Amino acid sequence: MINQDFLQTLATANGVSNLELDVLVLAMNGDSTTAIAQKLRVSEDAVRKRLSEVYRKFRILGNGPVKLTKLQQLLVSQYQQYLAENDAELPANSPSSRPQDVNPYQIWSGAPDVSAFYGRTEELATLEQWIVSDRCRIVALLGMGGIGKTYLSVKLARQIQSQFEYIIWQSLHHSPSIQDVLANFITALSYPEKIDLPAALDQRVSLLIKYLRENHCLLVLDAVEIVLDSSAAFWRYNNESEGYGILLRRLGEEQHQSCLLMTSIEKPREIALLESSTGFVRSLAVQGLKPEAAKKILQSKGLTGEQQWSELIQTYRGNPLALKIVATTIQDVFSSNVNEFLKYEFLAVSDMFREILDWQFKRLSNPEKEIMYYLARENNLVSVQNLQQAMQQLITTSELVMALESLGWRSLLEKVQSEDGDTSETLFSLQPVVKNYVSKLMALPKNDG
Repeated sequence: MINQDFLQTLATANGVSNLELDVLVLAMNGDSTTAIAQKLRVSEDAVRKRLSEVYRKFRILGNGPVKLTKLQQLLVSQYQQYLAENDAELPANSPSSRPQDVNPYQIWSGAPDVSAFYGRTEELATLEQWIVSDRCRIVALLGMGGIGKTYLSVKLARQIQSQFEYIIWQSLHHSPSIQDVLANFITALSYPEKIDLPAALDQRVSLLIKYLRENHCLLVLDAVEIVLDSSAAFWRYNNESEGYGILLRRLGEEQHQSCLLMTSIEKPREIALLESSTGFVRSLAVQGLKPEAAKKILQSKGLTGEQQWSELIQTYRGNPLALKIVATTIQDVFSSNVNEFLKYEFLAVSDMFREILDWQFKRLSNPEKEIMYYLARENNLVSVQNLQQAMQQLITTSELVMALESLGWRSLLEKVQSEDGDTSETLFSLQPVVKNYVSKLMALPKNDG
């Protein structure tokens, strides 16, 4: 977005050291603190200290992500001014000679690089239709961990960026407060005007909606499940995060010309209550990659035994993260040969996936857990009637139906529609990775104490 020579000149003029400049360049490109630390091979604490020095030298005040937003806006604004002043001196075919191509109102802090992106052409087309043509106010990307929701959100946002005046991508992985997220959004949308942010949450949301009415904006919230407290059958937020629910409800109900794109493993209650297939709030259940796209992941890992790739992809249901992890195992242990790996008929479930499933399972209600245990024991698809008969001593029919709905919202069930003549029946099962995880939980000794 900013010419590197210009950025270096500006940094030098403000007393920024080369080490601090390295951090600044990566931060401007949207890398997270963790990613910067890995790329520069330094500690995350060192990254934070260097960024702190950069903020001080550029006289950036504030807290949290707001400081990076302010710095990005300052630097892009100065770069635009530089381009405008020097436009006549630049070659006519130079991209930098067209200031209108530089958008100072796009913030990608923490968004992953999606240059290696496979498939999803149908999903991208559907989502673009919803957001650009149908003018949806909220679009939710839902699906189990590792299925590719975050990458899809970034790819989509970059694909349709020319349709918006502002794009702000915000991760919730570190549980920022709703007040900080609202401050981040409002600061970006009000720049260069200085705004006195109201303290009251409702007033702050009202101010945000004012800007969303005046401008065509795309806001992205990644990993919304982090702020959900789904220990109850109907999701609630923890006390600190209740404001996220207020934000979703008001953005879905009130009129404006912008869109909030969100990703989540679990469906928030506001989305469930407001969504419809033709309304202003819609959700897309993100499934695994199709075989053609999934094979590109295995190709990139240099795997052999192509005749068995389809079996591997089906076993892991086209989950991109699961395929990348198991491909690494096959590389390291089986000399990249898929045939050798499949001989052993076991599922490689990484610590990363166990952590995701641990996090989800501990949030389940008792009826949900009982259903998961039952499905893990079954080798065939199971109907609601089967479940009702098998579990009538454990849970009521009402609890069963509510738990099935809740498990579906948590992206933990596989569901198919069985057609038999004039009748239709919904059948349930667990994905192999989830079934393997639950089976191992059932085999663990009970803790009585």
